[in-house]
Amino acid sequence: MQRKNIIAVLRPFSLSDMHDDAFFFSFFFDGKPIADISCGDISCALSARNAGDMDVRETERRNAFLQRIGVDPTKTYACSQTHSHNVAFADCGHSGGILYDADGLASGASDGAVNMYLSVTVADCLPVYMFDMETGAFSVVHSGWKGTGIVLNALKSMNVDAHPETVCAVLGPCICGDCYHVDEDRRRVFEAQFGCEARGSSVEYPLGGVVKGDCLDLKAANAALLANAGVRNIAYCENCTFTDERLGSFRREGKNFTKMMAVIGRGCHVHAL
Repeated sequence: MQRKNIIAVLRPFSLSDMHDDAFFFSFFFDGKPIADISCGDISCALSARNAGDMDVRETERRNAFLQRIGVDPTKTYACSQTHSHNVAFADCGHSGGILYDADGLASGASDGAVNMYLSVTVADCLPVYMFDMETGAFSVVHSGWKGTGIVLNALKSMNVDAHPETVCAVLGPCICGDCYHVDEDRRRVFEAQFGCEARGSSVEYPLGGVVKGDCLDLKAANAALLANAGVRNIAYCENCTFTDERLGSFRREGKNFTKMMAVIGRGCHVHAL
């Protein structure tokens, strides 16, 4: 799925103030925020640490959060967190609340996908949101170091192989490339899989190398995978889950860490971004 001579359009952003214990952000296409999409705006949200743990077993808390941000829990689909490359196709013909055995969810074209929401949980791992301007398909994935590469499976599930340039992506907050310290073996494996030597000198790395000192950079790895698959418009959050206490972080909080819920969907009731 690698495309050559792709020049990514990068859009850095910082999290704004919380609203209803959530952060909201939008996609950008050719430098402009996407709004007024036909059949409902496309919206991205992330629960803040204040909202509490959003583990999939915390049904009551999750439903209360979704209702606060204007999302119908019965139209929201979820998946387990297994650190895999698996992306499930959410069937909008069924009621929401289905738990898919995957780390990502994708929808089809806009027909039938209005007032449909997809969710994953994250802590220091990276939430990636994607939207296809041409078809209206969208997806959200949980991408940790084990699951890096899941964005490519999400693109396949969205069926955008023929026109990846119409896709825009948002890389949400995760542990940053200065804070994600790992051992030498993990660095070596990650570099071998996603570094420039393994992938060739023609590969574009919009956010730099994937290994920086003794740290991994999940955003850099995912930006490179997306750019070289043909995705031009990539927005990325500059906040770090480890240093920003408004966010959940396994590395900072320890065993009782706060899982955040990343939500994407189309509907007229989500708070304006």
